Amino acid sequence: MKSFPQRQAYRESISNVIRRDLMSGKFKCDEPMREQKLAARFGTSRGPVRDALMQLTQEGVLEYQPNKGVRVSSLLTDEERDVVVAMRLELEKYCIQKFIPIATKEDFKNISVLLERLKNACEVASLPEVAESDLALHRYWVAQASPHLESTWLGLSVRMIMKYSRLENYDQAIEEHSRIVEALLGRNIDKAIYYLGENIL
Repeated sequence: MKSFPQRQAYRESISNVIRRDLMSGKFKCDEPMREQKLAARFGTSRGPVRDALMQLTQEGVLEYQPNKGVRVSSLLTDEERDVVVAMRLELEKYCIQKFIPIATKEDFKNISVLLERLKNACEVASLPEVAESDLALHRYWVAQASPHLESTWLGLSVRMIMKYSRLENYDQAIEEHSRIVEALLGRNIDKAIYYLGENIL
């Protein structure tokens, strides 16, 4: 039996893979998430898979339905997506304001690496990798600013990306994120927030 830290790490790993699949459209809306099938895919018991599905359900990208089990959440309506975008933007603005004053050289180095990863994904036009890299870059400064808000932000962001067409505009994605990162590296809060607003639409 795995220790708790090992099981937690395994849950995170499985959650990250399933989340990536959801963002890239690998699963259809209302599609059932079968524990046994996923356990076979990841070469594990059903326990870590169940933990991962519970985490993703809490994030809102999956939903539990009585007598049906865990299924992929339905897409947001346009009206609902507008609300989610506004909520994510305000949350991320708050985190940017908190992050910039406390950011270290190591933080800036990590952000630069994540930006390069996003650029590489865009250059090879890999939508799953673009979605994952986009999320990882934004998630970094959110997590550093407020670990308590990270899970809330994550749920909003993944639901938003599940109904997202702008990810395929690769040149625009590079340009927008480069501007945000440049402002962060310059510790310019106003510019970072402005460029963030141009990116989160």
